[in-house]
Amino acid sequence: MRIVILSGTGLDVFHQAVLKPILDNPTIEIVGAYIDGRPRPSLKKRFKKNLKRGRGGYMLVMLAKSIFGKKEPTITASEFFASLGIDYVETQQPYSKDSIAGLLSWSPDAMVMLGGFGIVKEPLLSLAPQGILSYHHGDMRKYRGQPVGFWELYHNESQMGVTVQRLSAGIDKGTPIVEQTIPIEKGDDVKSLCERAMSLSTNMMAEALQLIEDPAFCPSQIQEFGPIFTLPNLRQYMRLKIKLRCKK
Repeated sequence: MRIVILSGTGLDVFHQAVLKPILDNPTIEIVGAYIDGRPRPSLKKRFKKNLKRGRGGYMLVMLAKSIFGKKEPTITASEFFASLGIDYVETQQPYSKDSIAGLLSWSPDAMVMLGGFGIVKEPLLSLAPQGILSYHHGDMRKYRGQPVGFWELYHNESQMGVTVQRLSAGIDKGTPIVEQTIPIEKGDDVKSLCERAMSLSTNMMAEALQLIEDPAFCPSQIQEFGPIFTLPNLRQYMRLKIKLRCKK
């Protein structure tokens, strides 16, 4: 199977761990990497946007954590793929005709999204015969959107889902290819639950690629999708903090 990796400009520890079993599989060939090089909105713009939506307090908390918290190691995507001898294209116009033509020249059977691109739209969605596979750390029947693990804890769930989906139009509204359940343990907070969900799901993408290569594989369809969740406001964030502290 010939695949193309869709990514942002950086690959974190999770992304690199996902790629390892794919790189080790002799039946899968990464023929190229398509890197979304568009600059992210400035912190000021993101803060203003979330402030208008009532999430300014939460953004301030996250900003403080990003400044004073432990930084997660990342590697530049272009450096990573170049070190492996994998062709890559980094573009600030991923939907331009020239960029799409370059992507088509790799003739991928499927594509794997590991960041960047936001909500993917046509012609990328249907460019590869087997579509685009992407992670959603949640059960799409109950929790679509973000942040990972937050709303499951907020709603006192006993478990959270992890899904590798074949993307379709809409937010987390694709076809599940591989699913896994992660138990929520006593003492879990958002950080510990997120870290465990990430660490236990790194092999799911390689498994999904093997499944879609089998002509007999028939993925199940979700009959009813859950609501879309987004960043909490400060009241919701503090309510969860207090709830988790009281459980200890």
